Amino acid sequence: MKSIAVVALALFACVVAQPGGGNANLDRIFNQYAGSDNTLSQAELNRFWLHFDDSGDGSVSKQEFDSSWRQEGFPNPQNAPLFFLELDRVADEVLNSQDFPHIFRLWDENGDGTVSEREFRFNWNAYFD
Repeated sequence: MKSIAVVALALFACVVAQPGGGNANLDRIFNQYAGSDNTLSQAELNRFWLHFDDSGDGSVSKQEFDSSWRQEGFPNPQNAPLFFLELDRVADEVLNSQDFPHIFRLWDENGDGTVSEREFRFNWNAYFD
């Protein structure tokens, strides 16, 4: 019986250690902003990124992004500053309403005006895993 528990624990550790594994926080946050239709409109994706806005000023600084990234347990925290720079499409050292439309257009791959869960996960993994 002990050996089954050890094997189960080892398998769990392997799944969590895999790229894209252990994304319970990502699932929770996606579902929080996507709602019942399981897609993100541009406004919902904007609110998703503002989840990182600790000060509530409508902009996400590099420090806020890095801190929130680590708090949520997202992958590759050592690369959070690079992820921030990739998302900062206007290159003004904050993520805000000027960046969000650019990000939305990149992530809405089929151009239907929403980001599906598949599109979201595909882009999340491409950018951050």
